Amino acid sequence: VMYRIICAKWGDLYTDDDVNALYEDIKANCSIDFRWTFECFTEFPQHLEEYKQKHYRATIQPDYRFDAIQNGYHRDDFGGIPHYRKLCLFDLDKKFDANDTILYLDLDSRINGDLTYFFKLNNDKPYLNWNYWWEDQPETWKRQYHITRHPLFNSSVMVWKPGQNKVIYDFLERNADKCFFTYPSMDTFLFHQF
Repeated sequence: VMYRIICAKWGDLYTDDDVNALYEDIKANCSIDFRWTFECFTEFPQHLEEYKQKHYRATIQPDYRFDAIQNGYHRDDFGGIPHYRKLCLFDLDKKFDANDTILYLDLDSRINGDLTYFFKLNNDKPYLNWNYWWEDQPETWKRQYHITRHPLFNSSVMVWKPGQNKVIYDFLERNADKCFFTYPSMDTFLFHQF
């Protein structure tokens, strides 16, 4: 049984320096020994990129989220699931032992406490960050359920066992055309479908 901390890097928004900075941040904020199990995934299935390109309706991919209209589409209808590579991790995890626990962190994560917390969660169920903001404005959230800015999941921090989320990756594979057409956000995809 191993505790694995992983991240993912693609494109040119983040660099190796960002990977190294995350590693140093983890090292300073994790009381369990993870050093031999930290990995940054950089290779992903290429066939899904076709669906992203086919259905991404914006002119450019913004570096950060903002209210925008491009090519006549509001950002909530850009499609293309730009961060779909994180979903690929649910298949790429087959390289690990079934009893391992995986903690995924986005490269722009800032850690303020002991990451061991995540390894002590109930491992019978996968864990994604829960957006608590909706509890202050439940009626607003219900009215805006369908738009990309209001999913209750945040995939910046995820914990799972290898194979546990394979059903998500398999669903994406079987329904790639519909999923990439419909969703401009991985988090909204996860929230609406799972």
